[in-house]
Amino acid sequence: MGLEERLNQVLRRQFELIEELRRAQAEVALTRSRLQMRIADLDRQREHALEQYEQAVAEQDAQAELIRELPERATARIEELNAAVADLEATEERVQVRIRAAEQDIDDFRVLQPQLVARVAAARNAGLGREIFDTLNDALNYVELALDMGQAADPNGPVRSSRP
Repeated sequence: MGLEERLNQVLRRQFELIEELRRAQAEVALTRSRLQMRIADLDRQREHALEQYEQAVAEQDAQAELIRELPERATARIEELNAAVADLEATEERVQVRIRAAEQDIDDFRVLQPQLVARVAAARNAGLGREIFDTLNDALNYVELALDMGQAADPNGPVRSSRP
């Protein structure tokens, strides 16, 4: 796989990550919304139970004490669910921050991508230049060696100094 293909694959994976984060955010928002609807239902039930309790007290019903516990339990449950909603809102915000960071990462990567390609091309060219230089250097060494050996094996013999 070529460099540009690999870089594009990284970019695609980053987009997939953002999509996964957006799906997670949507699921958190849906869960938060459901909890808020449940809280509204419990609040209506609590109000209805309070009315029943007040009516039972006014009528001096023997079950008034049992009915009194219903709004208290509903209130406790509403408080628990409100805490869960607050946690989900914080989670949703953290996911949103992560999405923005991932989008910034993609923008940074897009800016960096041409630089990476250029640097790899420069490194390849530099490596090719070194290979060419090494090859030329080896050839020059071979020529020098051949010349040295040629002088030693001169068929005319070594150069003699002439004596008068």
